[in-house]
Amino acid sequence: MCISRSVLLALAMLGGLSFFAASVQAGSIYRCRHEDGSLAYQDRPCAAAQRQSRVELAPAPPPAASPDYGAGSSARSKAAPRSPRSGVRGARRAETPSYECRAANGEVFYRHSACPTSIVETDPTRQRRGAGSSSVAVSATALTRTEACRRLAAAGSIGRRGRDRDERVSTYERNAGRDPCR
Repeated sequence: MCISRSVLLALAMLGGLSFFAASVQAGSIYRCRHEDGSLAYQDRPCAAAQRQSRVELAPAPPPAASPDYGAGSSARSKAAPRSPRSGVRGARRAETPSYECRAANGEVFYRHSACPTSIVETDPTRQRRGAGSSSVAVSATALTRTEACRRLAAAGSIGRRGRDRDERVSTYERNAGRDPCR
C-alpha cells in the first residue's frame, strides 16, 4: 500500500497539533509558511526562509458539567411537573385522553388521538381487489392514557381482533422520548 506524501504530511501535522494542543494551555505559538506553501505550527520561531506569524492562545475554559440532552433524564423526572399554562411547579395538569375504538364488526383498537369514524373492512375470501371491501362504523370511548397503555401491553392483546389498527409508536419516537405510554 502506497500512501502519498501529502497524506503523510497531513497526518503528521494533525498528530503534532493534537499533541501540541493537549500540552499548551495558554500562551502563543508560531505559524510558519514554508516555501512550498504548506503550514506548520510550532512553539519556537520559524526558520529564516519561512514567513512567520504569531498566534495568541486563549486560556482553556474551566471544566463544566455536561449538558443534559436526555428526554427523560433522572433530574427532570424527580422534579414536580410544570403546568403547561402557568409554568408553576407542582400544578397538576389534566391527563391527555386516549381512546378505545370499537368497530361494528367486533374489532377493538386503541388510539392516543381521536378514533376514525369508520374503517374499511376487507373480506379476505374475495379474490378480486376491492370487491370485498366495505365501510364499518366505529364508536369511541375515552380512556385515561394510563389505562389505554395498560390495555395495549396486556398479555392477551396479541390475539385481540383489531390489534393491527392500534396506534403504535416508532422506535425513533420512543428513543426521542415521545412515547405516550412512558
